[in-house]
Amino acid sequence: MSLQARVLDGIRKWIRPGWRASLVSGSVYAILCVIRPRRSVAIANMETAFPDSTPAWRRKNLSRVYRHFASILAEYLAVQNDPSIVLKWFVECEGKEYLDRQISAGKGAVLLMSHFGNWELMAAWLVQNGFPVYGVIQNPSDPGLAELIDRYRKNIGGKPIPKRFMLREPVKRLKEGKMVVVAGDQNWGGRGALRIPFFGKECGTASGPASFAILADVPLVPVAAFRLGSFSYRMEIGPPINEPPSGTREEKVLEMTSAANRWTESIIKKAPEQWLWMHRRWRN
Repeated sequence: MSLQARVLDGIRKWIRPGWRASLVSGSVYAILCVIRPRRSVAIANMETAFPDSTPAWRRKNLSRVYRHFASILAEYLAVQNDPSIVLKWFVECEGKEYLDRQISAGKGAVLLMSHFGNWELMAAWLVQNGFPVYGVIQNPSDPGLAELIDRYRKNIGGKPIPKRFMLREPVKRLKEGKMVVVAGDQNWGGRGALRIPFFGKECGTASGPASFAILADVPLVPVAAFRLGSFSYRMEIGPPINEPPSGTREEKVLEMTSAANRWTESIIKKAPEQWLWMHRRWRN
């Protein structure tokens, strides 16, 4: 295990909700404010998405982003010690009936997530509510850290699908009646990339979420975990982005992916401090 992984797991063994989590979150936030990771990328992204915003607003929002992600780390480590506690942390839920309906019919669904709110806690909440969840993931380049995160994800009940299996495995699981979580908010320049607008500016977008839904004949259901406070969230699910009734497969994928981008825009506008602005979304 790498040094970084050993430090994280050591904190995980010690942390608990309350003053310990506050100490970890506050310390990480202080470090982020000093090193300011990818500050220029985040500021440029905010200017693209919110062209009418002021420089002062963008700087203040970045500070809030750092605080939010410091809290994410503390919460994610704390939940490892008792995954069931996540049920107490989600105090509101909207749209759970969309997923209940699929399970009752013995069918799966593609869950469209973004790097917004606390997506790892969201997966834990889904599992604790009885939904069979698989996730298409990309591990960190550090092997030791990748191994630790894989263990953490399995500990909360998720079943990772490595990126190298992402062409066939998701459709197989969907046809078995499982839920497959796929991110749709990051730059995609590989196979199946679509050049469509996001916040009014064209960028590479993955067609995978819509393609999986069409191939498995299941709905594409957007999901997000909104932070309300420390260890306090609201789950928002759906409504589904259904397959258009007509058109070629390519046209249907394009229409559904464009709708997915608009949904992601809508949740970011509600709480812009909760999105991963440090990612180069409008690359190339």
